[in-house]
Amino acid sequence: MAQTLFYFLLTIGVLVVAHEFGHFIVAKWCGMRVEEFAFGFGPKWIVLARKGDTEFTIRPFPLGGFVRIAGMESHDDDNPPPGTFFSKPIWQRNAVVLAGPIMSLLLGYVIFSIMGMTVGLDIGKPMNRVAQVLPGTEAERMGLKMGDVIVEINKEPIRDGEHMMKVIHGSAGKRLFIRVKRDNEFVLLSGVPKEYEVEEVQNGKKVIKKEGRLGFIPAQQVKRLSPWQSLVVGTRITRNLIMAIPEHLFTRKVKDNVGGPVAIVQMTHVAAKEGLHRVLSFMAALSISLGILNLFPIPILDGGHLLLYFVEWLRRGRRLTAKQQMAVQMVGLAILLSILVLVTANDITRLIAGKMPQ
Repeated sequence: MAQTLFYFLLTIGVLVVAHEFGHFIVAKWCGMRVEEFAFGFGPKWIVLARKGDTEFTIRPFPLGGFVRIAGMESHDDDNPPPGTFFSKPIWQRNAVVLAGPIMSLLLGYVIFSIMGMTVGLDIGKPMNRVAQVLPGTEAERMGLKMGDVIVEINKEPIRDGEHMMKVIHGSAGKRLFIRVKRDNEFVLLSGVPKEYEVEEVQNGKKVIKKEGRLGFIPAQQVKRLSPWQSLVVGTRITRNLIMAIPEHLFTRKVKDNVGGPVAIVQMTHVAAKEGLHRVLSFMAALSISLGILNLFPIPILDGGHLLLYFVEWLRRGRRLTAKQQMAVQMVGLAILLSILVLVTANDITRLIAGKMPQ
């Protein structure tokens, strides 16, 4: 639990500081006065330092952070003082808002690229070693455990991960006797893969096929790469994650694809058990998700601010009044709180049912 808490706070801390640093550094470049750089929400707790006009603080609830720019909340001032947010042209304000999500995307990309040169990256080839056993599955019932190496299925020697998956996928509804190596001992287990429908793309067309699954995730082969290969693979992983996020959100199975704070803690726990490589991968993926989700046009999020500045541009520079701004912000806050309540309730329901995404 202590290890999980440490990695959770480390992950959230790195993601929040990087995201807010994007806002901070571009605001400073644009000549805006930044009054506070805060990690966390709630009342001011610890003042770490003060540099120039900026106070660097820690607040007690570590689920986010903010950069407070002078004049950002003054909406009715037609002649804002120099150095304040609304004294700057609209393109600079847009740049400051965009800098946060861009920094989150960049952080994820940099982590993946550096991993390739240091701890290594998954190269997309499964191994015949169990990385995770999903709760409530046949794999859990039959006693398969994380770290087990599958060496034989129905007396057939298993050569590698691809061979293992081919045998299991082709054995839906059939009883398998699986010999695994566990802590220098051999254990014989028995289970029946359940049949699942899987969607694949063949020759540009979506095809539904059926295959057997026990309910575990195989470990992926990790390989250290050259600097150039690391950049190439890091780019590919980042691109695939960015493209996958809308697919996960706008589908009938969105409840199974999204998670809130409870899911993040659970996934941090799983990553911590598997070591630094998995923690870094999770951190990078979460940072990329944060960058994309912050661009959604919901008031309070960065995308909501961009939407308001677009409306201002359409109105030829006329900003919404303070009353209108407050109404929009309250709507955005209600939407975010509703989403948070829904995803947290969904997390708890899946946790109780043993279906938390791994």
